[in-house]
Amino acid sequence: MHRTAAKDLRQAAMSTRCISSLALLSPSGSGKSCAVVRAHPALSSAARSRIRTHMSVATGSEQALTAQEQSQEPEYGVVSIHHVGILCENLERSIAFYQDLLGLKVNPARPTDKLPYRGAWLWVGSEMIHLMELPNPDPLTGRPEHGGRDRHTCIAIKDVLKLKEIFDKAGISYTLSKSGRPAIFARDPDGNALEFTQV
Repeated sequence: MHRTAAKDLRQAAMSTRCISSLALLSPSGSGKSCAVVRAHPALSSAARSRIRTHMSVATGSEQALTAQEQSQEPEYGVVSIHHVGILCENLERSIAFYQDLLGLKVNPARPTDKLPYRGAWLWVGSEMIHLMELPNPDPLTGRPEHGGRDRHTCIAIKDVLKLKEIFDKAGISYTLSKSGRPAIFARDPDGNALEFTQV
């Protein structure tokens, strides 16, 4: 990569961090922040769109996209994450964890007999987790103790302390967020890392 291109990338990344920080530090000034985002020359339209999304989440504002901004969205139309696939060795054991311990509900409308392996679909809000009883190519030992430093699925919840009590009672190991925010990390019976963040 040419030095000039590398420098441009570093400046754009720094601009992104600064603008995102501005939104976090000054929620009431989100309108001004958005104006800075729209005008910033070092940012692509996609980068500007991502920053506006992060700013809306950070400040709790839900500003309507303009027609021009909507036209810059991907043509194929990203809507949301539909489901996350999680491998398991024993379906019944995983259902006991996800349904009985965590309280997730099985979606009976999803097919379980159309695939050449056993599985189950569980609701997580309006999205789903797809448990798949298949061999796991990942090593089960030597994973990071803190799930936030491993591949993980993040689930938004209302009360981290109540979930912590459930884990304590069930003897489930966990770690808390290293940044001090209300989030708890644990692993399912197959070592898949899960984050539960309070919103």
